[in-house]
Amino acid sequence: MNPIYIAAATIGTFVYTAGLIGNFFSLLLFTQKELRRVSTGLLFLLLNITNTIHLLSLIFEFIGSLLTFEVFPSDVFRCQFVLWLQNSTLTICSLLATTISIDRFLRSEYPILSRVWCTPKNVLKLSIIYIICSMLLYAFFFHPLNIYGQYGYCTFTFNDTLYTLVMHVMPPIRFAIICLIPVPIMIVCSCRMLFNIGKSRKRVAPQTAACGPPIALTVVPILKLATTNIIHRQKNVLATDRTLLLMVSINVITYIVTQLPFNIYAIYYGYEQSKNNDTNSIVRSYLLMWSSVYFGVGFYLYCSASRQFRKQFVTKIKNLFLHQHFSGTENSTTRNN
Repeated sequence: MNPIYIAAATIGTFVYTAGLIGNFFSLLLFTQKELRRVSTGLLFLLLNITNTIHLLSLIFEFIGSLLTFEVFPSDVFRCQFVLWLQNSTLTICSLLATTISIDRFLRSEYPILSRVWCTPKNVLKLSIIYIICSMLLYAFFFHPLNIYGQYGYCTFTFNDTLYTLVMHVMPPIRFAIICLIPVPIMIVCSCRMLFNIGKSRKRVAPQTAACGPPIALTVVPILKLATTNIIHRQKNVLATDRTLLLMVSINVITYIVTQLPFNIYAIYYGYEQSKNNDTNSIVRSYLLMWSSVYFGVGFYLYCSASRQFRKQFVTKIKNLFLHQHFSGTENSTTRNN
């Protein structure tokens, strides 16, 4: 077997396995009640679920691009359902990632109005719209002539209208939806958030300095304690904002770096796999793997960059082990009785 294919298979196995494990750990965090009550936390939860589904759909294409025979011989499953699922979930991921940036921007720019706009209920409504529109947009993949060609790849040449739509019309539209529109929005929202948080720090710093020594000399202990609690609460809010800003910034940078190469490639080659061309097949496999990194690397980047995220993850794991331990102890006691 070609060493390049062996390397691709090894790297791909690592990427997809690590991605699925990371998404599982992220799911443990984002399903917490206190996070689901916040619009940003719910958006990250929905993004994590969609990322996982998309990662699973990419595995089928990855396996098919490496092997000389088709593991999934069904046209309806591989050429229609899998391609539809890939593109639908990718579009939903793009929309959710963009919405996360907009959500944090609104919270930093319009703190009062964001209480009405940025709610879990609105997130669910928006997500349903995203899902329905994405599913309908790529429904053309279920065309009955979207089947395997003579080289064992999914092809669209059996119908001229389908071929024109899939190879020439939809790739630029998908590129606009997935890259051209979301990327500038993410960058602008992140820059504005950074500016707003910088202003918040400047406002809090003078207040903290002003509430220092004079209060200790002139105010009764109870009032001093209340003032200290307010300052501490303000610092906690800023720390949470910084953590969320960091997560959003990491999400934006990772999205841009990983999604642009494969989607630019897809504009030229469309959705069709390379016909009996080893070079294009290898290029597609590696770009597909690089694109897949985004859908499973979030957990590892968040843990590496945010101490608060690591603390929450460790706490969650400890609580799960303690809950399992106590449940096992109670069951054992019940049996003995």
